[in-house]
Amino acid sequence: MSTLTEPLDRNWLQKQWRHVRLWRRFFAQAVVRETHYRAHFLTTLLVGLVQLGLGIVPTLLLFGFTQDVHGWSRAEVIALVGVYQIVTGLIATFVAPNMNRMTSYLTEGELDVVLLRPVSSQFYLTLRWINVAELTNVASGIVVLVIGLVQSDLAPGVGQVLQAVVLAGCGLVLLTAVWSAMSFLAFWLQSVGPIGVVYLSMVEAGRYPLVFFPVAVRTFLTFAFPVAFATTFPVRALAGDLNWWPVALGVALAVVAMTLVRLLWRRGLLTYSSASS
Repeated sequence: MSTLTEPLDRNWLQKQWRHVRLWRRFFAQAVVRETHYRAHFLTTLLVGLVQLGLGIVPTLLLFGFTQDVHGWSRAEVIALVGVYQIVTGLIATFVAPNMNRMTSYLTEGELDVVLLRPVSSQFYLTLRWINVAELTNVASGIVVLVIGLVQSDLAPGVGQVLQAVVLAGCGLVLLTAVWSAMSFLAFWLQSVGPIGVVYLSMVEAGRYPLVFFPVAVRTFLTFAFPVAFATTFPVRALAGDLNWWPVALGVALAVVAMTLVRLLWRRGLLTYSSASS
């Protein structure tokens, strides 16, 4: 039996496992909460389907006049819209509910309570809330992706699927890191609500292939705001157009980005003064 003087975790691995178990409780609470608001679930599903349809319509209009645009067929662009729907659905499920609360955490004293908890404060503030209903958009995105792959006659192998999954995962981590860094500016700016609106508007660029943009914008969407890793690169991987170098680059950028975000969080905490004092 543990005592009050016994350390909560004996080593680093036990500490990480405790965070995993805590996140599982967050997810279970989110599922129970969603069952109490079924209208919200249906509304989210309908809104997601409308947004998905609005994303496909421009593609159908564009390819009504041509069979190929900068090497992309209509079916490949539809697959890209599916990947975009999956990634944005995951962001809306796990990232947005927390980033949108960052201002209130810092200005209304909620961070004071979080700092007293025996968990990483950064982990708690960035993963506490989950919007389960948005997973319906992930499911609809998978359906559209499969339709696009079937229409384009692509039959990716195991290696290509693995490349696409890793690239999409890196893209999701990179986009989360960018939004986290922008939200952590609340330590100095107090309010970062408008920054979230700008971020979501920029993510819209991922709905289109990277080659549709000028070279300067392509560079920006690859390294400064790396939405290309989340959408364009995974589809090119499924088409067999990529080797493992972009995958290695995505993993390296994700590690660097998360390290920088961690340092920014620690720097922000040094400047934080209790809002309730």
